[in-house]
Amino acid sequence: MEALYYTFNSWWEGKDFESGIDRPDYLDHLPDTLKRKQVEVIIGSRRIGKTTLIKQYIKKLLQGGVSGNDIFYLALDHPSSASLPISGHLKNMRRMFMHGREKRLFLFLDEVQESPNWELELKGVYDMENLKIFCTGSTSALIKAQGGRLTGRQIITTLYPLSFGEFLLFQGQRPSLSEDYKYEKLVEDYLALGGYPEQVLNPSVEYMSNLLDDILARDLIRLYPIKKAFALKDLMRLLASSVGSRTSFNKLAKVLGLSLDTVKEYINYLESAFLVMPVEKWTTSYSEKVYAQKKVYLWDTGIKTLLTGPSDEGSKAENAVFMELQRKRISCGYFAESEKEVDFITGATGKPCPVEVKYVSSFDWNDRRFSGVKLFLRRFPNTKRVLLITRNVETELKLDSRDISVVPLWKFLLSCEAYVSCEQV
Repeated sequence: MEALYYTFNSWWEGKDFESGIDRPDYLDHLPDTLKRKQVEVIIGSRRIGKTTLIKQYIKKLLQGGVSGNDIFYLALDHPSSASLPISGHLKNMRRMFMHGREKRLFLFLDEVQESPNWELELKGVYDMENLKIFCTGSTSALIKAQGGRLTGRQIITTLYPLSFGEFLLFQGQRPSLSEDYKYEKLVEDYLALGGYPEQVLNPSVEYMSNLLDDILARDLIRLYPIKKAFALKDLMRLLASSVGSRTSFNKLAKVLGLSLDTVKEYINYLESAFLVMPVEKWTTSYSEKVYAQKKVYLWDTGIKTLLTGPSDEGSKAENAVFMELQRKRISCGYFAESEKEVDFITGATGKPCPVEVKYVSSFDWNDRRFSGVKLFLRRFPNTKRVLLITRNVETELKLDSRDISVVPLWKFLLSCEAYVSCEQV
């Protein structure tokens, strides 16, 4: 076992190790996390970069003067690691370096859900040991459902696919704003490739296909009672083709030959594996919010490219806007009345902010495509600001007492909070 530990922890021998391209949006929060006692649980899709991020945390600790012998990393999805509980691994590490029980150590547990009795073990070492613990997991439902005993002891951070800003960082280019035309092409590449780090660095259809199969097999079929596993990929394809549209679970059930309850179950499973995310209707009626049809978006537009092809940039743009709102923790829902819709409504009920995505290169407020927004303004006259996101049009309009901002997608994705500044619910 000792040889395995040294393989995992090359810094014990003063060796350098690969930590990928930094993701400052997450890395910059490390000093704050170190000040608190709670277990840091990092969740996100398989191969989204969780292991890389904790390696970056480790490198930062070493650069900050923490001794390498005080940092213990374990890949718990390794077959040899699973043979011993977390407390046993920790005891071995303390024995190797003769650490006293009072010595503060940094414990990094990768794919923690693969360790036997991980919840009880984690609670035990948290309560009894002087540790700062970081964990990763690839299935949110498993982490949350079995984390009951960790209530008050854990803080969950979701690792998202690369934002457009991170995409530019990984691509090694951030054009001058005087060359804004370059951003138009780059955002098209972003919509097509998505935000899985390896796919951005080395684009490959085979990689994305294998990734999706891996997620379905390892994070769903292996963990949940799925009797008709063959239907999962067909369900994903149907959801990908209807991004931006209200989803009828009844229709999906009929097309797939499954029961309504099974379709709902399978979508919940896909959500737990960070593949899809449902969105409720924005309404002042609680019952309507619960019972109205949902829209379902994908976590990554690269998955949509894999499943439905390179076209359909409009729905990919809408999907990218939704995911950026999620990254910034801006709550939203869609507005619909009859056949008229608004993509997203943010802000409080008394001060809403409609956000409409029209991935076009021209703008005319009188275009019938904005009939949903106009209806919303009639229904909610207190609305003071409207955000319209386009391919490359940028302008400002004043309509009565309302400000209508028209911005290119790439600008919104780089400065979301500057544009969506309405008071949140």
